[in-house]
Amino acid sequence: MIKQTIILLAFTMFSINQLSAASDPLVLISSGKSEYNIVVSASASTEELHAAATLQNYLKKVSGLQLPIIKDSNSKGISEIIIGHTNRTPLTVFQHRDELLIKVAANHLALNGGGTKGVLYAVYTFLERFLGCRKYAADYEVIPRKTTVTIPSTLVIQEKPDFNYREVYYPDSKDQTYLDWHKLTRLDDVWGLWGHSFDKLVPSKTYFGKHPEYYAWVDGTRKASQLCLSNPQVLKIVLRNLKTQMDDNPQMKYWSVSQNDDLGYCECNRCKAVDQQEGGPQGSIIRFVNKVAKQFPDKIISTLAYTYSQRAPSLTKPAANVQVMLCTIDCNRSKPIATDPRSNSFKRDLKNWSGLTKNLFVWDYNVQFTNYVSPFPNFGVLQPNADFFKLNKVKGIFFQGSGGTPAEFSELRGYLLAKLTWNSKADVQQLTTEFLSGYYGKAAPFIQQYITDLEGGLKKAGQLLDIYGNPVSVHNTYLSPPLLDHYGKLFDQAEHAVKHSPAQLKHVKKARLAVEFAVLQQSRFYGMEKHGAFIQNENGAWISKPAMERKVKSFVQTAIAADITELSEGGKTPDQYEQEWKEIFKAGPKVHLAINAPLKALIPFSEEYQNKGIKTLVDGSRGYADYQYNWLGWYGTNMEVVIDLEKETPINQVSTGFLEDQRHWAFLPTAVTYSFSLDGEKYTSMETILGPLLYENYDIATKDYTLELPTGFKSRYIKVKAVNMVIPPAWRNYSGRKTWVFADEIMIL
Repeated sequence: MIKQTIILLAFTMFSINQLSAASDPLVLISSGKSEYNIVVSASASTEELHAAATLQNYLKKVSGLQLPIIKDSNSKGISEIIIGHTNRTPLTVFQHRDELLIKVAANHLALNGGGTKGVLYAVYTFLERFLGCRKYAADYEVIPRKTTVTIPSTLVIQEKPDFNYREVYYPDSKDQTYLDWHKLTRLDDVWGLWGHSFDKLVPSKTYFGKHPEYYAWVDGTRKASQLCLSNPQVLKIVLRNLKTQMDDNPQMKYWSVSQNDDLGYCECNRCKAVDQQEGGPQGSIIRFVNKVAKQFPDKIISTLAYTYSQRAPSLTKPAANVQVMLCTIDCNRSKPIATDPRSNSFKRDLKNWSGLTKNLFVWDYNVQFTNYVSPFPNFGVLQPNADFFKLNKVKGIFFQGSGGTPAEFSELRGYLLAKLTWNSKADVQQLTTEFLSGYYGKAAPFIQQYITDLEGGLKKAGQLLDIYGNPVSVHNTYLSPPLLDHYGKLFDQAEHAVKHSPAQLKHVKKARLAVEFAVLQQSRFYGMEKHGAFIQNENGAWISKPAMERKVKSFVQTAIAADITELSEGGKTPDQYEQEWKEIFKAGPKVHLAINAPLKALIPFSEEYQNKGIKTLVDGSRGYADYQYNWLGWYGTNMEVVIDLEKETPINQVSTGFLEDQRHWAFLPTAVTYSFSLDGEKYTSMETILGPLLYENYDIATKDYTLELPTGFKSRYIKVKAVNMVIPPAWRNYSGRKTWVFADEIMIL
């Protein structure tokens, strides 16, 4: 991607709230000339030299003038910009490794900081606040053109960050200049082992066959879901494997010893005894991690407080070199954690953990994993949540984004989150206005209106915003079809406003992908209905809408141009998404005799996921591969429904589609029985169709259970009963989970 730099003609200085202008400001550059040199120590560090070169480079971009860089071994000049520790100034002792200092003394400007990065952070802060430079994305910066650069003669800025560890996990985090500019950390630079690590440290493929006792005892059997943390051999293996990895990467600071991303913790007698003392399975984890940390006192051993381990232990405190990473996975994203009753359990856990350790980090989620490019209006909670973490003594923050692939507003969201990692009270509204103006140019007012309307719609609907949500709507919500039309018109105006600015037009088209994605996903959901993907032609046949086919093609082309490599966590590429749509268009809707026929659920279904209620089973819309919509689900119970064809009707075939998604506890029915009646009271069972052989399989698939009927068969009422296994098979059986039966359509032919 070609790096884009915008040069703006601007002659006014930015106001600095903390400072009052002196009568005689320092004039660094006047009418394209300067008396200043940039001074570094004769023994300057690599970072100090880099900071000096960075300042020199951007001063030239701003003014066209290149200031000389000299060593402090030269004689002292009248006008100098001093970078880092030199013989020109007294040695400054910084309390924080990332602390920065910008100070004017006499006729000199000093830029310095703590640790290795502080001096570079001082330079970038100076560039932003006094030169008006902005780094909105790794490939997009804004540089004002100035003929004169002045700063107040009384200038003193000394800052340290609100969080010691600051990471924002979006694509720009791969770029070193972006990281340094925004004072961020890159995971790969400091973590020797990250995240869920039990299976990395004691691989089940290596040990489970011969040593199942190393793994969790769950519901009466050993499973590779987690480790048995009371087994002394497990500790020995973890210590040995950790030492090997540490020896290979001695520069790494953080090492994760954390549960796998699964349920099924160990319930053996020894582990259970510990957990009963500690108030839950987090007790076994903390005691185990403390033992590991004792053997590596010069390293930070990290562990997750996640799902079943989120509560703080009752007795044991984490060791001094143990870092606890508390996760916000269950929090609602539409309201600030501090004021949302639904986040009470997280607030309790945050308070309790912060009382046990001074080394508490938070893993906060800021993306919809199931649909990276879907609208996700969580901007209103970013600052309140960051400030809430700060107030509760959180020392490090990992803002989870979409990783290496762009997501909806990933540049804006990344920019705001980066500012909040440094200052949890940063003015997000002001920053947003500034970003939109710089990144979208003349399209900014329309993008701002879209964000405002989107957030207003969410607030009015009172809906939850979930990291595993989807853009499908069946009620008047913030993503209803009329509102999507409204959002589309705003983007039409935005595109028109920047039609002569290729870079900003590309930014607008990328932002629009979220609305286009929502429209596409909803068109699957509505199928044969008004907002669906299909329409009847003049012969009465159902065909795909040409406009929808064009929309798919445009979406995919724009996504690829925007460097989007996957549309969800571990999900489809844009090309695969297009191929999926081709198959959808080819297959068409499920057209049959019972479309929109009356039907009744004899056993209540779950309303946890978006659907059209009982009508889901006769709306003609296929369920495809996403269990969250177009499927009607029964959790832990059988499915039993009756369809009324309203009159005696010849029937040749009955078929019901079901979903298998074992990762989400969706299993095919063990059996499906079709029964028929003419009066709705006396039923005759024609046949029971057994499910296929069950085996461990994490591929998502659909299967039709089809019954062929004899020639001339007639019926009015059709009863469909699908038998749910209820208790999951051994490989998914833990923590009291039951199984789902998901059906998408009962086809009568």
